[in-house]
Amino acid sequence: MKKVLIVDDSIISRKMITKLISKHTFQIDEAVNGQQALAKIHSTLYDIIFLDLLMPDIDGIQILSVLNKKRNPTKVVVISADIQETTKQKCKELGAFAFLHKPPKEEELDDVIQKLV
Repeated sequence: MKKVLIVDDSIISRKMITKLISKHTFQIDEAVNGQQALAKIHSTLYDIIFLDLLMPDIDGIQILSVLNKKRNPTKVVVISADIQETTKQKCKELGAFAFLHKPPKEEELDDVIQKLV
């Protein structure tokens, strides 16, 4: 069973993503901020991380940087309201597998998941 981490400071966003991916047989874990996400990433090898960028403590770009430096094999799907091309480019440079706009459409999420599994 694939292990998935959903990282978002918004409980509404975490629950929405959980609902959208619930038809897949994933073991789902959640982190409410960047610091908690990094702690979980250091203790567990996840197959997929759904990552928000804008969080109050450690943001998604910083998390991507840590994963990139450690050559972590986890596939990261960024889900963010920040739609600037420079942000998308930075995420791709840091190894993000995909970038989806918040809120993601179920079809878009399914397409990305199909490519990942």
